[in-house]
Amino acid sequence: MRRVGWGLVLGIFCVFTMLNWSVAAGYKVAIVDMQKALNLSKAGKAAKAKLQKKFNKMKADLDARQKELEKLKQELEKQSLMLSLDAKQDKEREYKRKLRDFQDLYQDYKQEMTRAEYEAIQPILRGLQQAAEQIRKKEGYLIVFEKNNAGIVCYEHGIDITDKVVKLYDQQWKKRQKKAK
Repeated sequence: MRRVGWGLVLGIFCVFTMLNWSVAAGYKVAIVDMQKALNLSKAGKAAKAKLQKKFNKMKADLDARQKELEKLKQELEKQSLMLSLDAKQDKEREYKRKLRDFQDLYQDYKQEMTRAEYEAIQPILRGLQQAAEQIRKKEGYLIVFEKNNAGIVCYEHGIDITDKVVKLYDQQWKKRQKKAK
């Protein structure tokens, strides 16, 4: 635990030393919030809407199957006293099989959504990173930190280039959409 604490202190010290050095030497630093950029970009919004549509479809299927399971369970409970032992066991096996199928389908859908989300978001993140790189070069930033991954707690909001990155990326995305049509 002490090593982690000292490592964190040393890391923070190095970042502040580098920032002080870069400011003293006239170098510029910037911050970008990639999650915010993803959520604000037109491509991110389109991907989110597409994923939501897919999610709603899967949820409707799961809800219908869950209602079927509940109905089967209620029938089993109501008829359990009237059914023969063999018939009761058959109904219980059918219920357990359908429950397993439901659980398997749930896991399949969960994995499919995770994969679909990854496939939809990765190209957008790469594009946002490229836009940030273009802005870094154009405006002469020495380094651009990702706000959420860099462990940045506070900063001067003037160095946040998230809105510029979103604007540039949206322009590039719009051009690609026109070419694709």
